[in-house]
Amino acid sequence: MQQHNMSTEASLRTIDCKGKSMRRQWSDLPSELLSRIADTLGLIELLAFRGVSKDWNSASLTASGNTESSRREPWFLIYGENSQCVLFSNLGTKYTINIPEMEGATCLASNQGWLLVFNKGSMFFFCPFSRAKIDLPMFPYAELCNHVAVFSSPPTSQDCIVTVISRSNELFLELNMIHRGDNAWTKHTFQCLKNDLDAIRGGVYCAGEFNFLDCKSGLVTFSAKGQNWTKYYIVTPSTARDPSEELGFRYHKRYFETEDMERKLKLENCSISTCGTLIEKANSLDMFILNESSCFGSENCSIKGVWLQPRFFQISSNQSWSLEEA
Repeated sequence: MQQHNMSTEASLRTIDCKGKSMRRQWSDLPSELLSRIADTLGLIELLAFRGVSKDWNSASLTASGNTESSRREPWFLIYGENSQCVLFSNLGTKYTINIPEMEGATCLASNQGWLLVFNKGSMFFFCPFSRAKIDLPMFPYAELCNHVAVFSSPPTSQDCIVTVISRSNELFLELNMIHRGDNAWTKHTFQCLKNDLDAIRGGVYCAGEFNFLDCKSGLVTFSAKGQNWTKYYIVTPSTARDPSEELGFRYHKRYFETEDMERKLKLENCSISTCGTLIEKANSLDMFILNESSCFGSENCSIKGVWLQPRFFQISSNQSWSLEEA
């Protein structure tokens, strides 16, 4: 990752009550002031800030890099082939990061800076910038294929719910769900023909329901509370629509293409599969980026990517999925 040089030899010049000049090292600033400074920093600046000294690191424990500018557009991470990952900021800056946890992994969901990752039979939440990791109980399957996941809130929240859905056959969908504190997954099935819901391209949690969308206009919802399913067909908005039938979010099917990522990443003779994320909007509906698969030229290699919000989360050493240790 790009290095930011921040010298600890710099100092402030102040005047005491007797008019004498005094010098104070930047590294000796009060922790309250350091914390306030850290809260205003974006992700890259925050990482550099934390590397100045132990005091600066401690003062930034609650800072997340969640600034107004960082909430506008997501960043993009290429991962999976080995531990060397490539990160692109929303401004087009490129960084190389070593993340051993992402080697051979697959991102199932991305939201609010947390990734839900499946790797070598285990599933866990992961923040790639702080390396914070929260393991989930063993998933029912050792291998995944075309599975899509959604989580309702950050894994540190007591009300976090995780769902993982896939098509078990031509007739049925299978959804496995787990609540924060549970030790095992619960399975729910739903009869749904491929004509009603084609290949699932992503999911989003909205108003107490998990919404799963396909590559066409199919939508299936699952109520976390009532545990009931509903099928919909998404239509073009009209002036006479019933407000109760409106989606509570917007979605983008071809965000990777719209952002011209093929050119930015200089992709040639390879395929890429991407995991989407939810972009929070202050004055409009949140926008969900669907998962995508693209091929550029002859398919000589296959890479993975994930859209994510640049956040830094530091959790306690005893943080786990169990509520007893929270």
